[in-house]
Amino acid sequence: MSGLLERFLDRARDAGGRVGAVVVTEDGREALSLDAEGTYPAASVIKLPLVMTLFADAAEGRLPLDQWVFLGERVDGSGVLRDMRDLRRMTLRDLAALALTVSDNTATNRLIERVGLERVATRLEEWGCRRTRLERAMFDMEARSRGRENVMTPRETASLLLRVVRGARSGDQAMRAVLGLLERNGDRTRLGRYLPDGVTLAHKDGWLDGVDNDCGVVTATAPVVVAGFTSGMPALAARPLLGLLGLAAAKLAGGRIGALPLELAGGA
Repeated sequence: MSGLLERFLDRARDAGGRVGAVVVTEDGREALSLDAEGTYPAASVIKLPLVMTLFADAAEGRLPLDQWVFLGERVDGSGVLRDMRDLRRMTLRDLAALALTVSDNTATNRLIERVGLERVATRLEEWGCRRTRLERAMFDMEARSRGRENVMTPRETASLLLRVVRGARSGDQAMRAVLGLLERNGDRTRLGRYLPDGVTLAHKDGWLDGVDNDCGVVTATAPVVVAGFTSGMPALAARPLLGLLGLAAAKLAGGRIGALPLELAGGA
């Protein structure tokens, strides 16, 4: 195990909250595993299997990506549609773009209504993800109060991303579309926090009170899949920790890593 991966493990064990992480090379080798089967609040990372299901179903002719959907009730949180009151409808393809690139919660809810919770569950079962669950819409506080929560595990999330990478490389247009959207997520406050020049990130992040997650594909000379989940930690601790995880993945991917950022230089 590399020094940066060991440094991440040391810091994660002393972080004062729950931390789960998996780092996987393209050939499926796990370079790091920490609480890999633990279930964590998914936050917006749950939008990944939702959009994967949409594109996979569209590729099989189950629904058209150019189908128009009325936007209806807006919800709070991340995204742009809550501020675009004059916009009345969008296609499923464009809703998927907003769900992954700017984590739009209204777009996500319209996709959930069109694709269906049961359909996502069926896909997750087919893909071997038996602990990942999409059980409620974004900002559905009533469902949340009844114990219905969206959850994921680091290992299953990494397996979904590995499916996307391998599918895109083999010419699967559905997975290529998903990867393209992940590449356009510009939030660099977690896994991308310390990435050096020449290293790219395609990812989906998510956060709630006390929850910070980020999962994606770090690429330099080769792609490396990384999934990081935290719970019960303040953002000021969780986000640099996930940044260290991204930096460790970048080194494994063949990136040129210089001196550690000052934010990471002290401690373990």
